[in-house]
Amino acid sequence: MSQYKKHVFICTQGPYCGFDGDTEAIFERMKRQVGAHGLNEEVRVNRAGCLNQCGHGPMVVVYPEATWYAHVQVEDVDAIVNEHLVGDQVVTRLLFTAPPGNNKQVAHYPAEVHAFKDAAEKLQQEREALRQATLRALAQHREA
Repeated sequence: MSQYKKHVFICTQGPYCGFDGDTEAIFERMKRQVGAHGLNEEVRVNRAGCLNQCGHGPMVVVYPEATWYAHVQVEDVDAIVNEHLVGDQVVTRLLFTAPPGNNKQVAHYPAEVHAFKDAAEKLQQEREALRQATLRALAQHREA
C-alpha cells in the first residue's frame, strides 16, 4: 500500500501553465487547505514538471485516480480539496480528459512566453552539460 491515499501534482514547470495562472499560489493554497483539513498524512501535494498538456493549464492531477484538472485557478483549489480530496467526488467543471501523448496547444501564447521557454531549455541544456562534465571529472579523480 502507498504511503499516501492520494497524491496531487501541480504543474509549476515552464512558462505556459504559469502564464495561464499563478501555479505557485495554487500549490501553496493546496498545501494549506490539505493541512487545514487534517489530511497531511493521507494526501501528498507536489510541484510537478511539465505534464505535457501545455495550453490547458494550470494543470493539476490527482492520483491514484489519474484525475486531470485543467485551467485551474487559485479560487478552484477549495473545490478540489473539498469535493475531490475530502469527498471523493470529481470536480466536473475542471475535468480534463487527457488524450494519450502530447496534447500541447501553444500557438496562442505571446512571443515573450515562447522566448522564455526557449531560454529555459537552453539553460537546461547548459546545466546538463556541466553536470556531465562534473561527473566525468569526479570519475577521473576517483581513478587517480
